[in-house]
Amino acid sequence: MYRGLKTYTLAVIGGGTVAESHLEAYARLDCVRLIGLAEPRTRRRQELSERYGLPGYASYAELLEGLRPDVACILTPVATHRRITEQCAAAGVHVLCEKPMATTLEDARAMAEVCLGSGVRFFYGSSYRFLPAVVEARLRIAAGEIGEVRLILEEVIGGNGAAAYQPMSAAHYPVGGPGGGGYGLVDHGIHMLDVLPWLCESPISAVFGCGDKSGAVACPEVAWLSLASGARGVLIYDQSSRPLELPAEGMFSGARSWVEERGWVGDSGAWDAHPGQIRVFGSEGALRIFHYANKLLINRSGQLNSLPLPDATAPWHFGTQMRQFCQNLERGEAPAISADDGIRALKALLAIYESERSGGWRAVQTN
Repeated sequence: MYRGLKTYTLAVIGGGTVAESHLEAYARLDCVRLIGLAEPRTRRRQELSERYGLPGYASYAELLEGLRPDVACILTPVATHRRITEQCAAAGVHVLCEKPMATTLEDARAMAEVCLGSGVRFFYGSSYRFLPAVVEARLRIAAGEIGEVRLILEEVIGGNGAAAYQPMSAAHYPVGGPGGGGYGLVDHGIHMLDVLPWLCESPISAVFGCGDKSGAVACPEVAWLSLASGARGVLIYDQSSRPLELPAEGMFSGARSWVEERGWVGDSGAWDAHPGQIRVFGSEGALRIFHYANKLLINRSGQLNSLPLPDATAPWHFGTQMRQFCQNLERGEAPAISADDGIRALKALLAIYESERSGGWRAVQTN
């Protein structure tokens, strides 16, 4: 495990649901020292400030002026990512920005350019790359244990019906553009658009599908992906329906559970009736990745086996991600997950929406 010589000062910008999980993870790191957080909602700011013993600021501008941290972790709605990144860059503050990077290529490219021009590093927060089950699956694929990857599937269907469906607000995704729910194509699927090509070490070359729009009636979302290697991917999402999994299809999670309004701060070992999973089918075997439940199954000879995994699960994968950024900073390296990675995922996402408008497959530019 990396143990650097330098401890970086770190501030968190945004106190939404996921912020508590980030703060929990960062408080355990030896490579950073939390020095403050910015959150405009008074009650939430006071709650987090008291819980973690941090000075709270009503705006990120006040925080940057008053603290000048080495690193800022941006956890605000996507619509704010560009302007906060620009102010961080102007203050000489390195940035770790949550996904999606932006909702337009113009904004994403501007974020990359301002950081490059200001000499600060931009780390794209694709945190799934640090979940143990995903990491181990990539190693097994690279070692050829399931042969050549042919098909990757992820399906998230379930909720309490269309009447109870609550999409992400216009503060996150501007009305009329790509949007939807927290486990839809934009807010969750963006992870897959980065992780699937990373698992296979092959970029997405073309896409076809349909996605929800912010402010519109929710519809089932489907995306077909073609990778340069010849592998295919399928993503299916619908939070406006109800699940059909049987009770026995759940599991006792190997990670801390999600607590509404607080994030990944529940107890490990809780029953998860609908564990998120990615299925990877190869020419000689298959993997079933329970990314948040921290389980990994493999079938190579007709028998399903569970593979051993470390315990750095949610929310600790946020700490693993930040530790990686600290290592990159201290060694003068480019970030392990760069703005270019965020832009590539966004290109694939926007191409899916373009395919819906055109009615045909759309090529994804990888440069």
